[in-house]
Amino acid sequence: MPVTIIKETIELNDILLDDVGNAFIQKRINLQTGFRHMLQQVDVFEDAIPFLRGAPADEQPNYEIVISPYPQIPTDMRYNENTPQENRYVSGGDDSVLFKANARVRLNNHSEFTQFPSAQIAATNKSFFYSDHLYINMHFMGIAGLEYGNIALSFMMVLNNVKVNSTESTMGILAESHDAMCALVMSNGHMVSQQVLRGNVFPMWRYGGIRPEHMITPTAANAYFLPINTRDAEAMTTTPGIRQAVADSRSMSAFDAPFGDRRPDWLRMHLNAGVVAGAVRDQWPPIKHADNGNVRML
Repeated sequence: MPVTIIKETIELNDILLDDVGNAFIQKRINLQTGFRHMLQQVDVFEDAIPFLRGAPADEQPNYEIVISPYPQIPTDMRYNENTPQENRYVSGGDDSVLFKANARVRLNNHSEFTQFPSAQIAATNKSFFYSDHLYINMHFMGIAGLEYGNIALSFMMVLNNVKVNSTESTMGILAESHDAMCALVMSNGHMVSQQVLRGNVFPMWRYGGIRPEHMITPTAANAYFLPINTRDAEAMTTTPGIRQAVADSRSMSAFDAPFGDRRPDWLRMHLNAGVVAGAVRDQWPPIKHADNGNVRML
């Protein structure tokens, strides 16, 4: 499989921020059509220390870099709440993002980077895409109307290109173009409370459920799965008795009911099929196949 190594740079002497404090920079890289491009390795290097022209000494702008099959669309979400920096790119976990890095510019020093995936994973990445182009997107955030300069960044990308049929290529490009239509405001994740976690995930804790009190009885040490008296010889049990024990382990109790002699809920784990589904014949009748494949019962 052919491996392509792409080296690119973004070098700008001056960057003038708009009235919101943003500057967007973009570079397109053309690729072959009809291939599945696997982005195996990504590396970003800052060649020069950015210069903050006219900025106060304590001002520390930020910038974000995104590598994606399609141009990144600025969202309506903030990058920083304390010193408002608007219109950040989508999160690194979005399907339209292959690689993302955030950097904090420091006076007279190289910027401080964080990236997704991490440097360890980015060195053995397995992200792939089908589009015949790749975009390097950069978003610089600082003081509105201020000029920054001496921006110099180097990029290296290792692509493993695999020829695919037209159907796979077309469907992949279509999916990527749809993924590029990002949401301007994203809000996901379900807020839960401690009470909800205790009551819904593990009902036995608060709102009723299977009570494992059988394990706290004095004679429970030798009665791990089946009731065995610790002072007598082990008694044989029956199939109905086993099924009753399994049924007990599935029983629900009211949250205010006293402890009873119920089996713990883990008793139903890894049970034999006959215990779960019903009786299983001890020995199946032997079968014999005829020459034409039909089964003859003996």
